[in-house]
Amino acid sequence: MNHAATLPDAGMEMWLGRARTEPDPELMLMVTGGPCEPGRVLDMAGMDRLLDPAPLEVETGWCHMPDGSGFVAARVEMPDVTPEMVDWWFDWHPRRPGRYEAWHPEAHVSAKLLVEPEGQAKPFWGAVHEVREDVGTGEVKARIEFLPPSQAGFSTDALDDPHVGTIVCGRVGDNLIRHTVMCHVWLREGDGLVLRSHFWLGGAIEPRLPAALSPLGRVLRRPLNSRPVRRAAMPGGLPAALARHCVEEYTNLAVILPPLSREFANEERQS
Repeated sequence: MNHAATLPDAGMEMWLGRARTEPDPELMLMVTGGPCEPGRVLDMAGMDRLLDPAPLEVETGWCHMPDGSGFVAARVEMPDVTPEMVDWWFDWHPRRPGRYEAWHPEAHVSAKLLVEPEGQAKPFWGAVHEVREDVGTGEVKARIEFLPPSQAGFSTDALDDPHVGTIVCGRVGDNLIRHTVMCHVWLREGDGLVLRSHFWLGGAIEPRLPAALSPLGRVLRRPLNSRPVRRAAMPGGLPAALARHCVEEYTNLAVILPPLSREFANEERQS
């Protein structure tokens, strides 16, 4: 990696020093007012429903599921943001210090690019990020593997839907396992976008194994996805904390992304 990529961008100090934009109070009430009903939430197998702008039963909320997994949803309006800005951001922010931290200064500690994305339709497909953050349950290090929508569970033509601006999705875990499916769908709304975020926490636990050991991985999926394992592995306060964090970080991103992209999007990629 170029040494310059280990240094903050000139001018990022102002973004790190600014006060984070607070979410709409009504939106915050949806994530702080207690859990939603598990029977009303969108099942992971039906994630194509995120492409349909018709209202979901739970657009914003969280709960613990009967199978021991957790569910988080957040809907955030981003009226001045374009799909191109979103695609740029998810490629740009892990490449230098300060960028991820500016997204949510209180919670985001650091991000780095572990695997470089190469030769795919979106600049972040195939990327692997390692992030450190504290959403309210203690600082953790997470590994995020960004995937094309079809590999995460969407229809193969999801990005061809005229309502869809862009999609960011993948699997979250650590160096040993993948455990969570993450989906962010930006729908076109007026001249901007509205974000639908969904997390199925512990919804698809599997070991990270070499390809030669994939049969063993398939054998382990059933016991790993049992209710006792899921309940033991997931901090009890995580769904509520992540729901609040998601609303906070994307409310802030809606404000900082347009000026950041105007300032930095035309710079030569540092890698």
